Amino acid sequence: MARDHNAVYPWLLGAALLGLVLRPLCQPAGADSFPFSSFPMFAFGRPDAITGVYHLVAFDAAGDRRPVPPKLVANDEVLQAEASLRRAVRGGRKTSMALCQQVAARIADDPAWADIVHLELLGERFDALRYFAGDTAPLKSRTRARCTVTRP
Repeated sequence: MARDHNAVYPWLLGAALLGLVLRPLCQPAGADSFPFSSFPMFAFGRPDAITGVYHLVAFDAAGDRRPVPPKLVANDEVLQAEASLRRAVRGGRKTSMALCQQVAARIADDPAWADIVHLELLGERFDALRYFAGDTAPLKSRTRARCTVTRP
């Protein structure tokens, strides 16, 4: 029975692709290249699980807090909202206050947030391991901007 030579090509192509996918395993630690990455950002140990977060928090008259969702900060994209907050903080107090006031104006127009009286743009540090184990208290907190929600 004659073997079909066309059946060899898919096997060769599969072996070549497998070799390319496994290639990063043969590179020195930390080497990275497109499109076959060793993902070095995930391949090293961190000294601790401390992480910093910027976020807007809404407060009612009783002092109860509620996180402001990304759609009120920038849009529905979490990373874009986070980038907007980070950019405001890096821009200084005036830029942080401007963002706070923009979001406060959006909240003033939204009946779902009628109980909110002020916002705070916070920079907080958390121990990620403790946070996801239930201890959600920040290790450190700093208010970058505080603004009042003014309704017409």
